[in-house]
Formats: sequence, structure tokens, C-alpha cells
Amino acid sequence: MAERRALSFASLDEVMPEVDRLLEGHTTSGRWTLGQICNHLSMGLQYTVEGFPAQAPWLLRVTVGPMAKRRVFESGAMPEGIQLPEQFLPKPGLDPRAEAEALRASLRLFTAQTGRLADHPLFGPMTREEWVRYHVIHCAHHLSFAWPQDRASHGG
Repeated sequence: MAERRALSFASLDEVMPEVDRLLEGHTTSGRWTLGQICNHLSMGLQYTVEGFPAQAPWLLRVTVGPMAKRRVFESGAMPEGIQLPEQFLPKPGLDPRAEAEALRASLRLFTAQTGRLADHPLFGPMTREEWVRYHVIHCAHHLSFAWPQDRASHGG
């Protein structure tokens, strides 16, 4: 697995200040660029409001889903090395600034949504509070692969 930095967010309000800091200069230690990371996070937030393009098979959602959800929420961490379906993978060559702005818009869309949110593709139905916790964990996971240019001042 790629080297990651320790990163956690107490709320979704902390995500964009971190992305903005990374836009000032960064390196990535994983497979994705900062543009791809922002695109993936943006898609997840948008799908939460508008619905996901795919769901895990029913049997996985009722057996593996609850255990996976409990593991993520209890540990506060996403498992590493999960193979994502194609429709959840970002395309190469994405502009980090444009994708950061798309992420900012998706965060606003999610925050403004007062109605029912979509079911998670594996975890199934989740409350708003669970979705917020999930996205905080998800954002910290992916952004932990991007290092500010000055690693020494950011715990790296």
C-alpha cells in the first residue's frame, strides 16, 4: 500500500480547507492524482443525493454490508485495497482545480439536501448522520494519499 499521512476530519466543513491547502502544492503517494481524488469524492457526495448508478447484489447488502458498515464506523477508517466497480473510478487527466470546485459544489449539494438520501451501494439505507460520518471518513481516507508540499509542517 502507498504511504499515507494521518488525516481525519471532525466535520465536512474541514474538507475544502484541506483541499485548498493541497492545491497550493502537493504530491500524491497513491494511484490517483489530486484531481482524481476530488472527482471520486465529488461523485460519492452527488450520488448520495441523486442515487447511485449501481448497487451491490442483494445478498451482499444484507450479509457483508452490515458488517462492513460497522467496521468502518467503529474504526473510523476505510479498508484499503477495495476493488471499485468501473463507474466509481475517476478518469485520468483531470484538472485538480476544476475537480476541487466540483467537490465544493457537491459538498454544498449534499449539505443543502433535506429530503431522503440514497441507499449506500453496499451498506444499504443510512441516516443523514451516518452519511455525514461516512463522507468525513471517506474524504479523510482519500485525501490522506495527498501530501502538502511542505510535509514537515503537516505531520509527514
